[in-house]
Formats: sequence, structure tokens, C-alpha cells
Amino acid sequence: MSKWEWKEFEDCIERVKYTTKIPSKDYLQEGEFPIVSQEDCLISGYWNDRSDLFKVTKPIVIFGDHTKVLKYIDFDFVLGADGVKILCPKDYLNAHFFFYFLKSVNFDNLGYARHYRLLKELSVPIPPLSEQKRIVKFLDEEFSKIDSLKTNAETNFKNAKELFETTLEKELNPLSHHSERSEESSADLPSGWEWKTLRELCILRPSKNEALSHLKGTDEVSFLPMEDLNIRERNTIPHKSRALSEVHGSYTFFAEGDVLLAKVTPCFENGKMGIASNLLNGVGFGSSEYIVFRTTKSMINSYLFYVLMSSRFISGGKKQMLGACGLKRLSKEYVESFQIPLPPLSVQKEIVARLDKLSENVKRLEANYKQTIANCDELKKTILKQTFQGGN
Repeated sequence: MSKWEWKEFEDCIERVKYTTKIPSKDYLQEGEFPIVSQEDCLISGYWNDRSDLFKVTKPIVIFGDHTKVLKYIDFDFVLGADGVKILCPKDYLNAHFFFYFLKSVNFDNLGYARHYRLLKELSVPIPPLSEQKRIVKFLDEEFSKIDSLKTNAETNFKNAKELFETTLEKELNPLSHHSERSEESSADLPSGWEWKTLRELCILRPSKNEALSHLKGTDEVSFLPMEDLNIRERNTIPHKSRALSEVHGSYTFFAEGDVLLAKVTPCFENGKMGIASNLLNGVGFGSSEYIVFRTTKSMINSYLFYVLMSSRFISGGKKQMLGACGLKRLSKEYVESFQIPLPPLSVQKEIVARLDKLSENVKRLEANYKQTIANCDELKKTILKQTFQGGN
């Protein structure tokens, strides 16, 4: 470490001439040249005009002035929207070593303000080039091992999700519930099953009056904004409360046990839904973009929850969305006329119990996966810190 030198950040980089920065709204999904921006993903889009190409004669580092995202780039590219800073290290500084050093820095978060001024405050370690290359090789090898752990965790979680989705479709398929010895035609429903529309099985616009008759305007009720609705969560527990007088007339009403479904893009496609629970005074209000389902005695709400989660309902609904491209809504007619194979209540409960058990297993795997990712990211930070603090 005695041979390490330290130089001011701006003394370590060469001036470069920027090419045209392409606005994000103009990015192409396919094209001849990749666009590199300050977003997390390496490639943000594509472009076809060669005159806008930034030619990389030696590897460089991209810094997101707003996002603090760092990228090691060794290929020609087109500059994305405003916020991209090109850091071209001088010849005595290996670009990959420079990239790893910058990754080791814990930059303050200035919001959407510019962060380049934080770079200008840095002193950069400059060991001999041979040492820089040795450090890069070491970090590449260690990070490759860590990335393998992350990939394995991601694969396990993906497999678990696919197993759940496959099982969900099988459980909701009436043909899979035929007895192997049944003499019924495969086109028939199992004994006790029947086809029903959601209009027949649910109250889709519950009346407020009966539920609110015992409340005063000052009473507290639960309020659930769209952003707080969990993704495919069986229990929806609102964390906000408001006086009844503030929400009575202007928001969608729901009560304890009602099933909520987001009907607007992209929340519908992402599966934003839940069953209302633990409501203050048993009453809740939320976005006008909710569809509220109140099941009748012939169907339990947890069975409906899984029906609404099914690919048949989601994929069919996506084809029936109405409105402008940026903000489409689920068709009312599609929801009301959607047919489901309805088993007897006892069978519904058996199906729900099996899906609940599998769902809990998937959630545990998801928690383990997220923890593994967090551990891997923290390990990378530790390795980087230990690598570069020795040069001080």
C-alpha cells in the first residue's frame, strides 16, 4: 500500500465531447445502437442515427447525476436523457478499478439534485497499474461468486412462483377434480359444480347506507389509497384513518371481508388486490379505481380471491381494458359476465386451504430470497470498503 498515490478526482479524468442526448420519450425498443442512460438497467433503449453515437476508444464509467447509478462501459453507445456524466479516466487509471472505487463510495442522497459535485470532492487512490489490475481480477472473481448466489436464490424463488401459479390454475380447473374412475364426460363439471358469473355470485357495488347508519360523521374509518394496497395479499390492513365526514361522499366504499381489486393499469396487471380486514368500525374507503366484491353465501371470499388471481381472469381482463393507452380500466361488462366453475362450499374450503399452504411456502421463499439479495449486496459493499480503505 506504500506505493499508492492519491489524486483529486478532476485530475483523474479527461475531458470528453458529448454527443446528442436522446429524450427518453424517443427511445426505440429495437435499433442498431444501444442507449445508455442514468437508469439502473445497463441498456435503456435503442437508436438508429449513427451521428449520435458516442465512440468508446477505451473503457469509461457512466455516472447518473441524479440517480448516482454507476456503469462500466466498453462499447459504443448513444447518450440517454439529461443526467448522464461520462467519466473517462486518464491512462494511469484502469477504468474498471476506477469503477470499483466509485462503487465503494457511500454518496449522500441529494434527492433529484445533481450529485456530480460530490464526485469533485473525492480523492482517488492510484496504485501501480499492475496492482490495479490485480485488484480488479480479485473483485471480479469475488463478485462472480456472490452473483451466483443471487442467481440461485432468484431461480429458486422463480420456480416456487411458477409452481404456485401452475397449482392455482390446476385447482381452479374443474376437470382436475374429476374422479379418476368417474364415468362422466371430460367436458362435464364434477358433481356439485356449476358455472356462475361474478354478477350472480357477488354484490359488485355494495350500498353504503346500511353499514354507515350507526356511525357519526366524526367517527374514524379506514382509508386505503391505491399505493398502499398490497400485491396479491390475502389480508389488506389499512394504515391510515380519516373521519367519516371526510370520505363519505367521494371515495369507493368497502366493509370488513370485502374483496378489493385494482381496475386501472398497471395496478390490475400487477395483481393489486386483497381482502379488507381489521377496518376501523368495520368500514373502509379508498380509491375510485377499486372494484369491490361482496360474496354471497354460495362462495367464500378467499376462493374468489384466488379466482381473481388466476391467469384466465387477468389475461382476459387485459384484452378487455378500456380507455387511453396510458390509463386503461377493466371493463365493467367483462367483470360482471366473467364465468367461474363454482364447486360446493366444502370443496372451496379444501382448495383454499391447499393454496393457502402453498402460498405461505412461497412467501417464505420470497423472504429468504430478498434476505439473500440484501446479504449479497452488503457483502459486496464490505469487500469494496476493505479493498480501498487500505490505501488511505
